Amino acid sequence: MNAALNEWNAMALLQEERPTAGATSNAPRWNVPVKASVLLQLFPLLEATSVVLLSMLSGMVFDLVSFGHFGEYGRNFGLGVVVAALFSTSAHARGLYPGSEPRWPASQIKEVVLIWTAVFLGLSVVALTLKVGDIFSREAVLLFFVAGLGGIIFARLGAKRLFASLTTSNVLAKPQVVIVAQSDVRSLSSVVQAIKASGSDVCQTITLPPASSEAAFLECMNKLVEHVRWRSVDEILLAANWADISLIEKITGHLCMVPIPVRLLPDDIVSSLLKRPFVNVGGTRAIELQRAPLTVSQLLRKRLFDLLLTSAALPFILPLLAVVAALVALESKGPVLFCQRRVGFNGRPFKIYKFRTMTILEDGAVVPQACRGDPRVTRIGRLLRRTSLDEIPQLWNVLKGDMSLIGPRPHALAHDSEYSQIISFYTARHKVKPGITGWAQINGWRGATPQVDMMIRRVEHDMWYVNNWSIWLDVKILLLTIPRVWTGRNAY
Repeated sequence: MNAALNEWNAMALLQEERPTAGATSNAPRWNVPVKASVLLQLFPLLEATSVVLLSMLSGMVFDLVSFGHFGEYGRNFGLGVVVAALFSTSAHARGLYPGSEPRWPASQIKEVVLIWTAVFLGLSVVALTLKVGDIFSREAVLLFFVAGLGGIIFARLGAKRLFASLTTSNVLAKPQVVIVAQSDVRSLSSVVQAIKASGSDVCQTITLPPASSEAAFLECMNKLVEHVRWRSVDEILLAANWADISLIEKITGHLCMVPIPVRLLPDDIVSSLLKRPFVNVGGTRAIELQRAPLTVSQLLRKRLFDLLLTSAALPFILPLLAVVAALVALESKGPVLFCQRRVGFNGRPFKIYKFRTMTILEDGAVVPQACRGDPRVTRIGRLLRRTSLDEIPQLWNVLKGDMSLIGPRPHALAHDSEYSQIISFYTARHKVKPGITGWAQINGWRGATPQVDMMIRRVEHDMWYVNNWSIWLDVKILLLTIPRVWTGRNAY
């Protein structure tokens, strides 16, 4: 066995010295720190237990404050069990419990809040339907809602820090990974770095011999199996060309005898595809190469959002519209409103309405962008453009359905034609309706774009909005628009 292990470097790139067969008895497989996966299996149970305890504690505190003594804890115990069961089941379904590695992404907190709220809303509906709501005090339930949500968030953030501390202090053992790679894999170093960054240790990196050398390949596989048997290896990662099906099948055939997972890493081509969403198509799964426009349900929600907010704001905005219209008419001759053709949803042109801010009305094949000190801009127009008050008439475009409150800003036909030839992904921003304000505008990409790079950055922000749309994102953009408009300096 020692002689065989001494020949390992002839076929594999070893990053640490291998133990001999005689040395394995002094370093048994189980003589390692506690595995993180063992503790992670207990986390859902501990979290559910804390929910039950917080339910009982909330009821006891409420009774003590309200009546001066502890009341019956049985009802609160039952409520806690039901809430814990519903929350844990929903959290498992949404993948909010880490598997074998201690990962709690910050984005999970939002889902935790939504699930916790949905559980209480659902139970409230059931209680009203069954007319059993009087059994529980509303104040005690509200206290439990706040305490339980705070406890769950605190436990998850605390567990994340605790696992990081335990891993750093070597109390928790890092998963030991062996990478088996073809010699022509170019991204192997980045793969190793990504695995280490995730909290695992790459204890071995093995380079396979050429495919033409069958004897060397068999000997390499046999020694790999022997190595895994006598070392504490948790996982084998295979970095190979996905087109080489015969090699992948040969390797999995040899490794089927070891009781640890063997996973195939994506190659350079597949890696870019796997970053895209997966969708179910019949009995199989497909990779979504391009996201379709918003679904019917999403379009309906966005349209209702636009109509409700616009209708509610109009009574308060009408006096402002009258004042601005009077100022525009008094300063210079010409129409109060300026109409210009813009490119909208699916590339269809429409007429946009704005308060006139210039002494001329341009809507031809060439429309120069306004710049600092532009002589075409009137004094009132400069103030309107600076504060974006000239955009208020576009609420009529929203009511008509040409625009949305939130979306990529529409450009003049001349600008749209120009940039669509320069920026390859420019036209993809027309997958949603244009908006009065948007993600690009609150991130500083508002106003003139004299350089192509500036327009590229604006379009990149527009595309991020298209690919990540939600009602909550629209609310966030709407709330941030006013402070960003008043502090912005790029509108002339």
